[in-house]
Amino acid sequence: MLHNTLAITTDGLPLGLLDQRFISRKKLHQSQKESGKTDRSRASKSIKNKESQRWIDVLRQCHALDLGGTQLVHVCDREADIYELFRDASLLDEKVLVRASHNRAINKSFQHEEATAWLFDKLSERRAQGRTRVTLQVNGKKKYREATLSIVYMSVFLPAPTNRTVAKDGESLPMVSLTAIMAIEKQGSVPLKDRACWTLLTNLPVDDVNSAIEKVHWYAQRWNIEVFHKVLKSGCGVERAQLASAERLKRYITVKSIIAWRLFWLSRVQESDPDGACDQILDTIEWQLLHRKINKTRTAPENIPTIREVFIWIAKLGGYLNRKSDPDPGIISLWRGWERLSDIVDDHRDICG
Repeated sequence: MLHNTLAITTDGLPLGLLDQRFISRKKLHQSQKESGKTDRSRASKSIKNKESQRWIDVLRQCHALDLGGTQLVHVCDREADIYELFRDASLLDEKVLVRASHNRAINKSFQHEEATAWLFDKLSERRAQGRTRVTLQVNGKKKYREATLSIVYMSVFLPAPTNRTVAKDGESLPMVSLTAIMAIEKQGSVPLKDRACWTLLTNLPVDDVNSAIEKVHWYAQRWNIEVFHKVLKSGCGVERAQLASAERLKRYITVKSIIAWRLFWLSRVQESDPDGACDQILDTIEWQLLHRKINKTRTAPENIPTIREVFIWIAKLGGYLNRKSDPDPGIISLWRGWERLSDIVDDHRDICG
């Protein structure tokens, strides 16, 4: 299993991978059947013995990076909704924004106190404090829609689950102070089951509704990691690799991840800066050979082509027709074009030295 940590700006421009790790999934179900373990015993075992530990490992790894004062926020899906992640983020002063996975007890005085307040219930009782519009992807497809979300937020204390062990000194595990934000799409033309409903937990400061809305828009950028994985799988075809060993597959995926990020970055740069000079993304030999191939000429242009122009040229190398009625190139044609361009450049350098 591959776990990537993609760095992006708040505007959605991918900057590269901060962390990449491979997890060899153990045959948990088989071993649990053989040992006779119950669901309750599996839930109570240490986080260090679970796959979920990888979220905390990434948190610590990023904490050790020197980012030159840049604020780093870990935006995670529901799989990262674990008490230990929030606890360690608080201890390390790392900022997290995580979508809650279940309606958990909150605001206890101590860990084993009987629950009287529940996260989703408390948020649902509150009146909308604001609204915002976000762009949502439709069912994982290359289609998007606008949604209006009603926003409520409040401060909460998150206790450790009662099935967790106590701290090493025998004391109860600490409460974690967080802000909970609920964003609900209450109206719209889409069916009720397909409407957005997010409950977010964060240790970032949320002082007013505008600050809460900002965090909702940050979470809306999380789909970028899904797009990156689509580039890696559909474009680079890493799942189709037929290699003899896991180590070879890891090295193969690592190299392909660099290419996948560059293609993903190119597709975003051409949206944000289409008229910029293409020397931001291609060196001189690359864009000159690309121009000569597409335009069937032996001469290079006097002016450096734009990013949008080379984006289309690369896709045309991969089979994109560029008719007036055609949508923007897909990742498959972009990937094929990039492979062809790489071969052209390699052949040129082999011949010319």
